[in-house]
Amino acid sequence: MSRFVIAVLLVLNAATLAWQWDAFARWGLGPNTAREPERLGQQIRPEALTLESPEAVAQRLAAQTP
Repeated sequence: MSRFVIAVLLVLNAATLAWQWDAFARWGLGPNTAREPERLGQQIRPEALTLESPEAVAQRLAAQTP
């Protein structure tokens, strides 16, 4: 019984590996390789983002306060 279970698991693992390597793509069965490209189109101005440390923000706010 355990040999049968191990054999089934090996076949399922091989099928999963083949699926990930697009072996079944000709039949329309393949992994979803699109990584949400619509998100790039929804971004308004990604270059306007800036990352600041909390210390830099505190210094900038202190300099702006009269």
